[in-house]
Amino acid sequence: MNAEIIAVGTELLLGQILNTNAQFLSVELSNLGIDVYFQTVVGDNQKRLEETLQTALKRADIVILTGGLGPTKDDLTKETIAQVLNLQLKLHQESLDKIKEFFAKMHRVMASNNEKQAFLPEGSIILPNNNGTAPGCIIEKDNNIVIMLPGPPKEMQPMFKEYVYPYLLKKSPYTIYSKVLRIFGIGESSLEEKLIDIFENQSNPTIAPYAKQGEVTLRITAKCESEEVAKGLIAPVEEQIRNRLGIMVYGIEEESLEEVTCKLLMEKNLTLATAESCTGGLLAEKITSTPGISKCFH
Repeated sequence: MNAEIIAVGTELLLGQILNTNAQFLSVELSNLGIDVYFQTVVGDNQKRLEETLQTALKRADIVILTGGLGPTKDDLTKETIAQVLNLQLKLHQESLDKIKEFFAKMHRVMASNNEKQAFLPEGSIILPNNNGTAPGCIIEKDNNIVIMLPGPPKEMQPMFKEYVYPYLLKKSPYTIYSKVLRIFGIGESSLEEKLIDIFENQSNPTIAPYAKQGEVTLRITAKCESEEVAKGLIAPVEEQIRNRLGIMVYGIEEESLEEVTCKLLMEKNLTLATAESCTGGLLAEKITSTPGISKCFH
């Protein structure tokens, strides 16, 4: 299965809000073995959202939308999806009761336009919002699954984990597992030259290089029926890469160069002193961020 993520909100296009929802969802979908081929951001415009949704439905099995479920007139996600899928919006009384209860707990008067949030496409699976007002929903129509989630991450993330993840877990027969190798002392282009035959012959697992400031990372990713099988596929590829690159592979996953350096200092009982001027103590700050380094760092 493959998925497309659509983030709805003009504020995202203006750069006023960072689109962290797409990053979160991509990681979660990857863990489920679901490929994400496209991410789209569209403003609060019904015509453009309709066009974006129609395109996504043609090329993705699962379309996940975040944002645009609120009470105001520019919150158009539900209305647009209902129109594209030819579904009626119907009042979901349980959701309305929860919205009223939310305002009552806050000791606030509920504006009447909040009732709009309780109108959901007929036949959809309702996703309760335990951290806000707008419920989400899942629609199964023809050969597509359309999932609507609220925009605020504090509402979207718990809703996905509690309701959507278990739902999708039953749908996906695969898992995607990755291992990241961290590499220092070589640029991305030189790295590719050393590993070009491995890159050209890759299938499963796949290898993706990524240049970062001061280092390069290699992500080795396998897609199969279980994490254990994926690890078994990754291991020989990792060994081959390590044999080629030697000590340039300094760490894995989220390990930083300073963390690895500090561990080596402590293991070998070596001490380190620094004198900094233009860097303003930057090197010392990086080193002292590692617990226990005070016995080595002078």
